Amino acid sequence: MPFSRPQMRDDLQMDLDQWLQEEAEQLVETVAAACSLMAHADGVVRQAEHDSMAGAVAHFEELRGPWRHALQAEFARAMARFEIDHASGERAALETVMRLRGNEKSSRALLRLCRAIAEADGHYGVEEQAALVAICRRLGHDPVAAGVFPSHAALGEAPPAGAPGLSP
Repeated sequence: MPFSRPQMRDDLQMDLDQWLQEEAEQLVETVAAACSLMAHADGVVRQAEHDSMAGAVAHFEELRGPWRHALQAEFARAMARFEIDHASGERAALETVMRLRGNEKSSRALLRLCRAIAEADGHYGVEEQAALVAICRRLGHDPVAAGVFPSHAALGEAPPAGAPGLSP
């Protein structure tokens, strides 16, 4: 028996809703992973970095409303991975970040968010720059164009030799 048009429309809407739900869940995991990587980059997680993550989520339209709570919970899980084993936490975060590769809008917003977290404690050091370079590479973005090295990106120059994350 063929589907009626209203039933088919309802089924399609359910499929779309499920797909959007899965996309939002994936974005929550990705943002939390990148934020935890940036927070742990210099080895010291400060409250300012956590607050910056919580406040900057407004860049992601998909994470407004009920997704904020899910993001906070996922951020806590991602942070715990780093506390158990920093190297495996970093690997897991970078693997998760790759999910946004090819999604220009979300990946650029993620890079801005990561930069804000890196600068939240008033210090944007070599370790945070290296973490942001790693995220850029996973997303397929040029670190200089993404503003990892702002004084050089603004001038259109290459960063100095020996800058973090630029060796082959």
